[in-house]
Amino acid sequence: MKIAVDTIFTILLLTLLISVTVAEETALPDPAADLVVVRVSGDPITEKQVLDAINELAKQENFTLEQSKQRNSLLFDRAVENLITVSLFRARMREMNTVVDDADVDARLKQSVQRFPSPEAFQKAMADQGLTETDLRNSIRENIRMQEVVEEASKNADPVTEEEMEKFYADNPDQFALPERARMAHILLKIPEDATAAQKEEIRKRLEGIRVEIEADIITFSDAAAKYSQDETTSAKGGDMGLVTRGNVPKPFADMLFNTKPGTVSPALESRSGYHIVQALELRPAEQASLQDSKSALRQALEQNAKQSARQKYIEALKNKASIEYFMTSEEFDKRH
Repeated sequence: MKIAVDTIFTILLLTLLISVTVAEETALPDPAADLVVVRVSGDPITEKQVLDAINELAKQENFTLEQSKQRNSLLFDRAVENLITVSLFRARMREMNTVVDDADVDARLKQSVQRFPSPEAFQKAMADQGLTETDLRNSIRENIRMQEVVEEASKNADPVTEEEMEKFYADNPDQFALPERARMAHILLKIPEDATAAQKEEIRKRLEGIRVEIEADIITFSDAAAKYSQDETTSAKGGDMGLVTRGNVPKPFADMLFNTKPGTVSPALESRSGYHIVQALELRPAEQASLQDSKSALRQALEQNAKQSARQKYIEALKNKASIEYFMTSEEFDKRH
């Protein structure tokens, strides 16, 4: 199922909030050096903030080389609208005046540190970005408060009904099309990075010997995978890798899986990981996913759409109450950058 929903709204909003907060804390001493693009009820949005927002948006795009050269003009309007939303939400955040416990900030900071291989790596990343721990703690505190506003903006989302799911399913059959799939098992013998040609050949012959044992019914494929396979993830499951499609396995694997009877064991096949023998456990033809099987993902997607619609209404209501003044057009911005 391929339903387009706005799943990055909160992440992008909070990412922009960090850049806006840090920009305010490191503001240029000369305001003329960073011109105001928009004012939202008196709060300025500057050129630097727009450039930072464009950079964040560009990370979500898959631009061609030519489009990358024009990304400022292509993304200017969206960047400005996102920053206006951030400004409106921050004003609402101040009105709500949510008190954030230090323990919550500590927990979020700990999570941030744990994403790095070591505390030293974390400190280096902070230094590379010109951030102090105080900067990060302030941004975390603001993010927690901002999340309260996002939740308020989403709370009036219409509930998803059975009838709505049934209608979407009936109206969008292409989004529930399942390609031809095969359930696959494999046995992997890894090839060391510095292996010589002779060593590689020895590993391949060893794997071929395992295949001969399987085909002679000396050992089952599942037991052989548990005994010999060096894929720690699948060996305990008899080498079972679950369902795959032609497009997400190497071509030699796909050719074998989709052109042979289930149960057939391939000769040794090479990949970047090493040598494999592969068995097709089951073949499933292209088909339509049933509504029952799709309901969980469908409900989640439609709920996301409903929340996005509620947020948009919330934003429009905030805009109607705010004073928004524009001082720079996309064309003017593009000439300056």
